[in-house]
Formats: sequence, C-alpha cells, structure tokens
Amino acid sequence: MSIITTWPAVPSRLFAVYASLADSENGETRDRFASWATPSSLASRGGGETGEASSAILNQTLQEARRLGLVNEADGRLMVGDVPRRKTTGGDREPEFRSFIRHVLLSPERAEAAGHAAFAIALAWFLGRDPRHPLEFSQAPQRLLSEEIGELASATELTNADNYRNFLWWVRYLGYATFVGHGSSRRVVPDPTRAIDEALPEVFDGADALEIEQFIAALATTLPVLEDGAARTAVENARAAPSADRDNLSIATSLALLRLSERGTIRLESVADARARILNYGSETVRVSRVRRGKK
Repeated sequence: MSIITTWPAVPSRLFAVYASLADSENGETRDRFASWATPSSLASRGGGETGEASSAILNQTLQEARRLGLVNEADGRLMVGDVPRRKTTGGDREPEFRSFIRHVLLSPERAEAAGHAAFAIALAWFLGRDPRHPLEFSQAPQRLLSEEIGELASATELTNADNYRNFLWWVRYLGYATFVGHGSSRRVVPDPTRAIDEALPEVFDGADALEIEQFIAALATTLPVLEDGAARTAVENARAAPSADRDNLSIATSLALLRLSERGTIRLESVADARARILNYGSETVRVSRVRRGKK
C-alpha cells in the first residue's frame, strides 16, 4: 500500500500524530492518545471524505505512521520513532517532520520497506514536466505517463484521480509544487523551490561555494528526483524522447534556482573556462559554473 493510494495518510493527519507525541519522553498509552484524537462524542460519527468513523481514521493514520517509522508502538504505548530533531524557533516541529518524511520517501531502501517506492518515480516524472504547461488537478495523467515513460508509467501508481490528487497534496506539502486557481480550474505547477531551499544545508555541508558539478551531485544525492538523481535517471531512461543535452537543467529546476538566487539564498556564478551547466528559463538560457551560499 502506497502513500499515494492511502487516503488517510494526508500530511496534516500524520503531522498531528507526530506533533502530539514529539515532546513526550515516555510516549502515551494508545487509549489516552485515542481519547485526545477521537473524543467519545465523535468516535462513532462519520469521519470526513469516506464516512468512516473518526476512530477508524485514527487507526489507519497510526498504521501509516508506524509504516513510515514516524511512530513506534510497544506495550500499548505510542512514541516518536527515530526522527532527527532540529533546533527551531518557537518549538515548530514541522521542519523536522517534513525532513524525515522526505528522507523516507526518497530513500530507495526505506521507501521500498515502507511500501512507498512509487512516490519517487511519480515525483521525478512530475518535476521533469514543463511548468509553463501546468497539469490539471482533477484529471489523472495516465495518458501522458504512458506516452512519455511507457512501461514505467505503472510504477507511479497514478492510475486514477483519487491517487493522483493525494499525490499532489503530498507534492505541494513537501515543497515541489504550486497550486494555482480554484475548483475545476485548479492547475498544478512543478516548482521544487522550497524543497531545494530546505535541502541546501545538507547540500553545502558547511561549504561556502560549490562548483556546479559538485552542487548538482550533492543535490541529486539529497533529492534524487532532480537531475542526475537515481529516480530522475530512471525516468529519463524510460522516456521515448530522452533529453538531448545532459548539461541543460529542466525548466522547473532552473526556475527554482533562479528564484533562490533572486531571494539572496544562493548566488549563481559563471566563471570563464570552468565546467558549466545550462539553466533553461524557457525564454532564455544562462550558463552557471558555481553556486555560492547567499547572505540570507
């Protein structure tokens, strides 16, 4: 069962479970936790989209949290799993939660063990698309997938509208997409700006600047759904029309780096005679040979 196809595993529910247990050294009994999450007056009432009881929603969310390693349960007590803690302002747990989920979903071994291997393949395909042509929110992209990556399309599990929408909620939450419009006119734009921004400390690893090949390699290790990463390479190899030039970054990645540069988060430099990659903004291209940490 995949995070794409498991509707109770929406980001808000999993985060609520994590945040409720994060500051409890010894965990909480399952019964006590259930009494917080599903008061007796609500436990037998309809539970949202499917009409299931809210206690059933809690059980399924806890099951997903255990599968991800976010929560452990022993002797009837629930406690947070092996989640690296971060120093945050005001005790905000969301950055560490999002970082943990990202590592699980994008690590081939951990994703496979948790039953979520489809996510990285689907996301790598999504990020390879041209953001100038947003995808529809409500219509599953089976035809596009089949046309673009052939037999690998089935590995994405984006086989119906429900799976596809659930995938998009996770993609936006993890910082890889922007939603535009409302209702039937809602569209989805590939935009990994926030995901790259949050990965920069790990990418630079204390360095002030990286040559472009070092930067792309480190980024691909941290976010393998981007250029040169394992999931992205698998998708590109499956394409009926592979990218013509490896030196050209996708428009989605290029625009994300441009946005971070304009914010002062990074500086994009071109050095004569140095190895370079080409950022493709759609209307123009720019040669970049070094990426430097910004002042912000």
